[in-house]
Amino acid sequence: MRQDDIDLTNPVFFADGDPHAIWRRLREEDPVHWTEGRLTKKFWSVTRHADAKFMLMNDTRIFSVQRAGANLPMGPEFENPEDSLFTQLTQSAQQLATMDGQPHNALRRYFSTQFTSNSVNSLEALVRSVSDEILADILPRGTCDFTTQYAGRLPTAVIAAILGVPREMWDDFYLWNNMFAAPEDPEFSIGTPVETSTAGVSNIMRTVVELAELRRANPQDDLLTALVQAEIDGVPLTHTQIGFNGLMFFAAGHETTRSSMSVGLLELMKDPEQLEWLRANRNDPAVLRAAAEEFVRYSSPLTHTLRTVTEDVEVGGQQMKEGDWAVIWFHAANRDPRVFENPEKFDVRRSPNPHLGFAVGKHFCLGAHLARLDMAVMLGEVLAHMDDIELAGPVEWASSNLFWGIKHMPIRFRARNDFGAAQSARAANG
Repeated sequence: MRQDDIDLTNPVFFADGDPHAIWRRLREEDPVHWTEGRLTKKFWSVTRHADAKFMLMNDTRIFSVQRAGANLPMGPEFENPEDSLFTQLTQSAQQLATMDGQPHNALRRYFSTQFTSNSVNSLEALVRSVSDEILADILPRGTCDFTTQYAGRLPTAVIAAILGVPREMWDDFYLWNNMFAAPEDPEFSIGTPVETSTAGVSNIMRTVVELAELRRANPQDDLLTALVQAEIDGVPLTHTQIGFNGLMFFAAGHETTRSSMSVGLLELMKDPEQLEWLRANRNDPAVLRAAAEEFVRYSSPLTHTLRTVTEDVEVGGQQMKEGDWAVIWFHAANRDPRVFENPEKFDVRRSPNPHLGFAVGKHFCLGAHLARLDMAVMLGEVLAHMDDIELAGPVEWASSNLFWGIKHMPIRFRARNDFGAAQSARAANG
């Protein structure tokens, strides 16, 4: 068994290893690689952009997300659905991201109106208000943990507000999400990885259902209300579907933004020329949007997605059989030199940038517009208000091969005490 195969199926490796070296080697030498790994079920690792796009564009027809879920089990202890609640749920087609065919289409149509570009643009005032509150707290100090205090806190607050989760529960949801997304990480552990994951999933789902039930008698303009009013072919969602879709919205609503912003800022601090160019052009929305796309390409926060082959098919010169598992590694596809010039270079001026960080096809990320808005606002504020920015300590990565990203990144910058007054004046002047 190759060491590469073991490492790609070991979440702990992602905290201090170099998966990019593995993906580069596979992409050039064995782009559709039969992977043995630590799991009982072997699978194909797909690492080139064209092959990944082919799979995503043939969702349901050739590749199913419903048969075995959308992600690899995090370890052997997660393989049996009777042992792992998260595995049981991901394999039961209870959530938009794990549905094929008509159920997926019906539910996606229902929720898509709430995540169109126009709908999301109407949320800009909320995003800026949350950002102002955070910056008023951290700017006078001249230091912060960027990942937890800004890159994670802002999108968490925004998606929680959109869902309708009370403010006093936001920190709990953030912790519970980390428990199921990175259950092998000691920082979030409450026992075994399965126990940690199950507790995180259960807590979010139970709370979502409890809050959603309150909306039946008292509907509001939020996603919790939408969840209790949603139907698939005339049938209301079950409590399991309400809870698991609520978990999906919360996780997807902040994971991409938190990870992309943290990795993007880390690369900017390594490259003063790009940082200063962005600072000089920070009032150009197109510049901020392009930079955000590069943040997503370079970081690829959702490390992989799993599909089950529904009919024999050739991909990248390999014969996949019905029932095989095939895993797209987004990091590898998003650094494919056949598509991206100088792909290992972080370049905020990159154009075109056809990355797959939000996927494509039927399962294109429903919250992509929201993630882009969150990142554009945060990037503009960092450029406007954090001068002399630099690392203030070691960067820590999460132990996860599903949501791989930075969990702590201490930074320092020139402290300023005028931000709160400036924002109050701006609000008073409309």
